[in-house]
Amino acid sequence: MGFLTNIFGGGVQKREQQADQQAAQATPQKDVKGGSFRQNIVHARNPQTALTVSAVHRAIELRAKTLAQMPVQLRRKDFEKGNFTQWLTGVGKKTNYLLQVQPNPIMTANDMWLQVHINRLQNGNGFIYIERDVFGNPEALWLAICGGYDMINSTYNITYLSEFGIVNKVEVPKRDVLHFRNTYRYQNGFWGIPTLQYAADTLSLIKTEKAQALDNAAKGGRVKLLISEDKGQQLGLGKYNKDEGKRYARELQDEMYAGNDVLSLRGLDKVQNISMTMAEMQLLEQLNLSYDDVARFYGVPRPLLMLDTNSHYNDYQNATMEFLSRTIAPDAVETEKEIFCKLVDPAYFGMRDIHLCELPLLRMDLERQAKVDQLNLQTGAKTVNEIRQQYDMPEVEGGDVVLVSTNLAELGSPKLRESGGGRPTEEPAPKDETEQK
Repeated sequence: MGFLTNIFGGGVQKREQQADQQAAQATPQKDVKGGSFRQNIVHARNPQTALTVSAVHRAIELRAKTLAQMPVQLRRKDFEKGNFTQWLTGVGKKTNYLLQVQPNPIMTANDMWLQVHINRLQNGNGFIYIERDVFGNPEALWLAICGGYDMINSTYNITYLSEFGIVNKVEVPKRDVLHFRNTYRYQNGFWGIPTLQYAADTLSLIKTEKAQALDNAAKGGRVKLLISEDKGQQLGLGKYNKDEGKRYARELQDEMYAGNDVLSLRGLDKVQNISMTMAEMQLLEQLNLSYDDVARFYGVPRPLLMLDTNSHYNDYQNATMEFLSRTIAPDAVETEKEIFCKLVDPAYFGMRDIHLCELPLLRMDLERQAKVDQLNLQTGAKTVNEIRQQYDMPEVEGGDVVLVSTNLAELGSPKLRESGGGRPTEEPAPKDETEQK
């Protein structure tokens, strides 16, 4: 079981750290007078290193906080009215309290969902352990520190922090674990890959860029200057000694790998500048993702990463709509489906559902919220009292009437005559009785 855990769980990150340590030990240890490219290279392979990149930090924080502020609602269908409403009685009330307020004694629901989405992006997988009572109803939701999956027994191994310390659960049924996977998956399609690991190790473009940078450095790109002495005529009386040449080549190679910026060479009488170009140095120092790569991998437009300082307000508005519709909405649907599968019995399909409420996302944008309310009112989707209820405002008399805005009507209809838009019907003139006489 531990073997499978290493395959599908945290073993990947541990092996990468061991490989980095072995590479560092293989570096020649010398009295370094200059910089060594092997010592200066920093790979953003783990969450701690990745968060030093401001754009990555902003992208992860924005996605996680946006999803975390959308309350998770357990709803059931009102067969009398035909719509879904929050289940606020009995078991439904307790479950909604766990999902929206306090899932366990040591954290709030916002903290739990925030960390789950961060773990999904940074570690590839986010886990929540469902503690149930004797009747099978949710008693607590625990944020897992790490987890593994045994594909033979179809069970999880979960570790989470409780009020009494760290708890390990072995052979946990799938129904008791909320498993939120990243978009990028391993070949089995079950276990998620961290976004940064996928970007660095999977895409051929990034791998080629990294390999090219290391190749340039390995060929002596750090060397700035060659200083030589004019003593070539005195070596071997004009005869070339192959063994001496090989020893000298190894000595030169050791000095280059040690990171010395200036090397002293024998047998030449000139100084030659062989330093790297600006593009090569930039490629070596910036092995991490560019801002555009970060925006694409994390699905966050550049204006929301605070990269385009000269952008117009409309750019931010359009970027927000793109972010909510293209990135947050799909994540919300995936989250809803996972929670529904674990918290709702299949027998209640069509009678209960899980919904991530989007209303908190409109809280600060009053102008857009007013337009949404106006459209709901004009199309009859909501009544005046239903809209007022969203803002904790009291009901008004006549506010339960469904209103529909109409802009078209048949020619000659009463609607047009009343508004003066149609031709009035001509009534016959009164008869003059005196003329008849």
